[in-house]
Amino acid sequence: MAGNSLRTIALLALLAAAGCSRPLSTEIFVRSDRASGGVYVFDLPLRDSLADYDFWFYSRTLGKTLTSLPLEVLWLSPSGERFSETVYMKKVDADGEKELYRSGVVPAESGEWRICVRPHAVDESFCGLGIICEEHDGTR
Repeated sequence: MAGNSLRTIALLALLAAAGCSRPLSTEIFVRSDRASGGVYVFDLPLRDSLADYDFWFYSRTLGKTLTSLPLEVLWLSPSGERFSETVYMKKVDADGEKELYRSGVVPAESGEWRICVRPHAVDESFCGLGIICEEHDGTR
């Protein structure tokens, strides 16, 4: 009987560890020379239908400081639905900047989402663009 209890406890511990192994944060950076036509593409697995997500953009420039940098953002859902908007990064400079884009996002669909971003008014000193996606526990 004690052997079965130990096996049960070991199995539960293994399952709990497997559930914790999934990263809760995804970070992707695309260098400017890898942005096709000036568009930065990020594929994000937003698979947990009970979770909410926070998104940050980050960037750096080797030249002059950019202020109120316009970012044309296009969201593509797993089923092909589209949503677009223009947002602005307050500042991008040589130190690198990280700015909250959206907080508490609950996707209408779970699955692989694509976010395409086109920064405007950048030159060759613009290093690239990154996105951070942080998943919050889906216990609403």
